[in-house]
Amino acid sequence: MMKHVHVKYGSNIMFLWVLIIFIGNAYAQNKHYILFKSGDKIAFIGNSITHNGDFHHYILLYYATRFPDKKVTFYNLGVKGDNANSFLRRMDADIIPHKADWSIIMAGMNDVNRSLYAPEKQTEPDIQRRKERALKDFELYYDSFLTRLKRTKTNIILQKPSIYDQTGDLTAVNLVGVNDALERCGKIIDKLAKKHKVMVIDYWTMMNAINAKLQQEDIKSTLVGQDRVHPGSVGHFVMAYTFLKTINASSYVSSLTIDEDGVVDVKYGSVSNLNWQGEELTFDYLEERLPFPVPPEVENALTLVPFTADFNTQLLQVKDLKEGVYALTIDDILIGNFTQEELVKGINLAERKNTPPYQQALKVFKEAVAYRNVQRQLREIKFVEFSYLPKELWGGDLEPIKTFISEYLSFLQVSKDARYETFHSLFETYLKNKPHQTDLEKQAKALPETIYQFNQPQSHRFRLVKADLNMPDRNEAPFGVNLAGAEFAHQKTPGVYNRDYTYPTIAELDYFKSKGLTLFRLPFLWERLQHELDGPLDEAELARMTAFVDAARERNLWVILDMHNYGRRFVNGTREIIGSAKLPIKHFADVWEKLAEQFRTKENIWAYGLMNEPHGMLDSVPWFNIAQQAIFKIREMDTNTPIMVGGDSWSSTYRWQQASGKLKDLVDPSTNLIFEGHLYFDKDASGTYKGTYDEEGTTPETGIVRARPFVEWLKENNLKGFVGEYGVPDDDPRWLVTLDNMLNYLKDNGVNGTYWAAGPWWNTYKLAIEPRDGIDRPQLKVLLKYLKVNEK
Repeated sequence: MMKHVHVKYGSNIMFLWVLIIFIGNAYAQNKHYILFKSGDKIAFIGNSITHNGDFHHYILLYYATRFPDKKVTFYNLGVKGDNANSFLRRMDADIIPHKADWSIIMAGMNDVNRSLYAPEKQTEPDIQRRKERALKDFELYYDSFLTRLKRTKTNIILQKPSIYDQTGDLTAVNLVGVNDALERCGKIIDKLAKKHKVMVIDYWTMMNAINAKLQQEDIKSTLVGQDRVHPGSVGHFVMAYTFLKTINASSYVSSLTIDEDGVVDVKYGSVSNLNWQGEELTFDYLEERLPFPVPPEVENALTLVPFTADFNTQLLQVKDLKEGVYALTIDDILIGNFTQEELVKGINLAERKNTPPYQQALKVFKEAVAYRNVQRQLREIKFVEFSYLPKELWGGDLEPIKTFISEYLSFLQVSKDARYETFHSLFETYLKNKPHQTDLEKQAKALPETIYQFNQPQSHRFRLVKADLNMPDRNEAPFGVNLAGAEFAHQKTPGVYNRDYTYPTIAELDYFKSKGLTLFRLPFLWERLQHELDGPLDEAELARMTAFVDAARERNLWVILDMHNYGRRFVNGTREIIGSAKLPIKHFADVWEKLAEQFRTKENIWAYGLMNEPHGMLDSVPWFNIAQQAIFKIREMDTNTPIMVGGDSWSSTYRWQQASGKLKDLVDPSTNLIFEGHLYFDKDASGTYKGTYDEEGTTPETGIVRARPFVEWLKENNLKGFVGEYGVPDDDPRWLVTLDNMLNYLKDNGVNGTYWAAGPWWNTYKLAIEPRDGIDRPQLKVLLKYLKVNEK
């Protein structure tokens, strides 16, 4: 798995484009050459890297979003373990029948016979001869395959292999020399391309240069996996970029320039109903293309190759605006606030994931992923047949295949062959999937049709108007919601972004704002934001958090930064309690000082949430002492932003007076503390809701009973309070009554709060209020009755 290393592309990588080879064809001479035409069938032929399907999946996604009017069909004809000789073997059964207009081929990784480069074999007397023989065989078999393939009148593109990582500090045994052999394969491919007059895509050179640059920064980084062979998602994306760059693919999604006289220039779209009145501009815009939806797992690739600049420009430029900040909405969705200078220069809407065209592109992406996955399943079936079954059984009836497999496994078992378990599992999976082959083939035929239904252009209403930059009055005390995700997988620190954890989206902000909710509690993990105690804040994580806060600010929404660590953090792999010998308070104070330094100028921070649900703290170092030191440290950096102090004992409102009563004596030099309690309505108040409403012993008054000790303590001590978490299941309307009564009680007593929870990864979590299939959750109806404590 590629580590999260951010490397900016520059001259050291960009010089490689002079090495991009164009053999025998002038495909790239036309600046807007499309290469694949409407109706074309494109077959990607290769080994496991093609079998995986990611790089040509990204190429398909580019074509589906860039040219919705030109339907092309991509076929995955990769087979794990294949080489040029294997192509010849399965040619009649698997390759020729597709009658592809384009055959795009990659070989080499298996042809070099990597086992010959094992360290223990290097002293064998004939090892060099065998290595040379492998390369000669590669050339002979590949030449024979191309000669036969050309007779089918298909257009051919050769792809140089991806790299073998023989320089990184990775877990797999290093077969030194394999990558050099792959470089020689590339030269053989150049030779064959010249002979057969076909085009070449050079993945090896680009990936080798980028990989070397990565490892200058971190020797453990790699574009491929820990096995040194198979590219990760980022590597596949770099391959797709290289393909598109080589064919000189179109860079523009669209381009529109407007001034006070009207449309100055428009590319790949049309404008109607344009109206510019004073400081408001409106128009309808029908773009012919969609932006490319960059999947989260490949976002790191954008720091390695200039994909956005080269292939994902959706330019909007507005001139003659008066000085100021302008809000851009598309179909009444706020896209962002932009200065007059930014709009004159031009903004790239493809970088804004909340635009309706981008959201449409995500639907195309979803169908493209489904198509990729179905094709993978079909290739798994073909892999077993072409690799292990005799030719006469390829594509035949299931019963003779079962007989063959049974006899083969029996032979391995009787022979006590060490491969028995491996083959048993392999054939078991095959026999499970084979009966579904016909259905999978139907899906593979239908999904391209669906892709080209979802990608059709739609007109959108644009509005540009002077932005309202004023935050709402704090004294309104808004209610809101927790947007969870950044704190997920707490045991994986720092974890992998968008695999182990994620951040809430702009679409969620827009959804809840449209409902009237204006306060958002953002849980995050200390370890992700600060990898080493007293170290700097992680730039990537800080950028994600800041982007969320800034997106909320554009929408005049409040954010609570909630450290969701329960009074603990991992130190050298062990979870330590704050105040212990390995985690002194000073480290907790340090991270909050650094956070305050970063966010003190952000006008929409409702509060710094010191710690979510501290509990079981050390008797010798109580939570009071920990919170006090953090408060003082924050105030050295930020004297204005409120500080929210959660209570001890899981911040229980019901146990507040016993567990957290002493917090009233905390000293804030700015006298701006807010005390945070949590409450749930199940028997143990944990919020797990293991039983039914009746089994949990809940009543309509449960919430009020559990909130009262906290509320009375606030009143007695003239302090500000907040309930940071409360939530109910969606499976019994009686839960909603209890929730309603509790919220009414809080509002009457001047206490606001945030519901637990929403967020992009909850799926069917029964407390979640994330809409499902566009339908609001039942809890939301109650929440919308309580938007602010002090309504104006």
